[in-house]
Amino acid sequence: MNLIRIFQTVRHLSLSQLAYRPVCRGKFLLMEGVPNTAHAYFRRRAGLIGRFNFADERLEKAVSHVVQLQRAVHGEFLDGLGGGRFTLLNREIDFGSLCEVEWRRELGERNNRLWRMNLSYMGYLVPLVEARGVEAIPIIESLLTSMTAQNPWSSPGVFRDIWHPYSVSHRVINLVTCLSLFDRQGVKVHAATRELIESEIRLGTSFLLGNLERDLQYNHLFKNFVCLAVVAATQTDAFDFASGPLREVPASIAQQFLSDGGHAERAPMYHLLALIDLRVLRDSGVLPAAGREAVRQAICGAENAANVVSHPDGDVAIFNDSWLGEAPAAFDLTDAVVQRPKEFQRYELPDFGYARMAKDGDSVVFDYGACGPDANPGHAHADFLSLELSVGGVRAIVDPGVPTYSEGEARNSSRSASFHNGPCVSGLEPIEFWSSFRVGRRGYAYPLALSDAAGPAVAGWHDGYIKRGLRVARGVRLYPGSGLLVVDLWQGKSGLPEQSGFLVSGRAHEDDAYSFNLDTQDGPKTFSISMLYGATSATEPASYYLKFGLPVAGRKAVFNPASINDTTRCLALWFSWGDDTSVPTQDWEMLSRELAASLASRTI
Repeated sequence: MNLIRIFQTVRHLSLSQLAYRPVCRGKFLLMEGVPNTAHAYFRRRAGLIGRFNFADERLEKAVSHVVQLQRAVHGEFLDGLGGGRFTLLNREIDFGSLCEVEWRRELGERNNRLWRMNLSYMGYLVPLVEARGVEAIPIIESLLTSMTAQNPWSSPGVFRDIWHPYSVSHRVINLVTCLSLFDRQGVKVHAATRELIESEIRLGTSFLLGNLERDLQYNHLFKNFVCLAVVAATQTDAFDFASGPLREVPASIAQQFLSDGGHAERAPMYHLLALIDLRVLRDSGVLPAAGREAVRQAICGAENAANVVSHPDGDVAIFNDSWLGEAPAAFDLTDAVVQRPKEFQRYELPDFGYARMAKDGDSVVFDYGACGPDANPGHAHADFLSLELSVGGVRAIVDPGVPTYSEGEARNSSRSASFHNGPCVSGLEPIEFWSSFRVGRRGYAYPLALSDAAGPAVAGWHDGYIKRGLRVARGVRLYPGSGLLVVDLWQGKSGLPEQSGFLVSGRAHEDDAYSFNLDTQDGPKTFSISMLYGATSATEPASYYLKFGLPVAGRKAVFNPASINDTTRCLALWFSWGDDTSVPTQDWEMLSRELAASLASRTI
């Protein structure tokens, strides 16, 4: 079975990815085997990088986006840095002092490199330098010195965290930004300290040029290119060392951004991070004409797409591997985000796989797309046909989010279909997940066209259970100021229990398990769930993670469908919060008929 799973995983990889996999991993093994030779080689290659000018206006504009990002991520966690206390990914580790920082501390979890990688990114130094200037200098000196001392290239696995090319890309970008901030502030950095920082930038850039992530590609390779563009923007002379890779930027953009502007990995958080990278590339001023045009077009599309996956609170939905606080809020990144439209709006991006209906503070974001690109679905969850709902500007139905990236039960559970707000089948998964970021067999979701006879609606279906002879569909209709109608269909026979669960953020009433109190921007509201067709199953306490690893108490309400004929089961639910408590009985019956007819015509 493992061989089958591996085949289902690798068969989607491109020939380029397959060819570069042994090359890239082989380089790491070689460098571990002859670390001194490898280190000396990249030191020599670093001489290709010319003189730095960190006060250049072009560089200042490019790294302003890095400052905005790191301020949002680390700005509230600066006070402990001088004493060796770091809060990364909402997890605090106090080393006791800067002298005792352990760069590769084990956290007692399988395959959890992310905290260590974030420590080595050094993004926290950017807001520290911005806010405290000269006070940051001894902290930078200590960290760079201890990182070098503790992480010789002979250390097993060092190229999988501290010296992983993705970590190096982040670190170089952040160190360049620090020196740019120092120069703009007029802070005098001692010659030895400046040499220490510049030496790390040179070595990191040289290392990156020889270890571009052509095996993984997508957001990792794109970050490599962004790093090279930032370093190129520091050059007072030519930057021939980066000219070759930077000519590849249009191809990288085409791989990452879809025709409708959405990010190919379908995680709204990563969409925002990629938008920031696009702006850094644009303002670096080092791209050839084709690259500049590709960036310009991608930014326009990405800004509009950010609106489709945003809530009235101004930030994105947390589908797939997404959480809040890892990027500035979407509303702070682009004016394209319309938080509370005065007129009813329906936005659809079928390639991105998301739709949004909204008016004023009521908004629903609906997921009816692929889990990610077939060649790199590592950030996918089985959230097909899931939704998030805001009421009065506050999130009422929430995606569970991301409790961990570490391999294990929590990671597996958080990616499963039953963890999310979509229709599913108990005991079956539409996507086969393994390890922390691997995907074997996978289904696909697609939009479904509906008439607007009873008002605007969005709908989709997925084929994740097709081998069991089952298709699943969902239709959603928003009634601003009043309620949300959801109709789910299961067509075929799986022989297993079918259900839809919804994670509600509000506090449940003591006398009614399906009624909740919401403290909205428009005042207190009662949020209720009424079953129009189907059967109630249970409500139970549940946690969701708006921010990585930080549980918030919510309530999960689970419902089962009922048969409407020999081959089709239906579940119809009415989520209400307005003064108009009337139930749209005719609307759900019409919507279910349309869904059934449209679903029956789908072919694989």
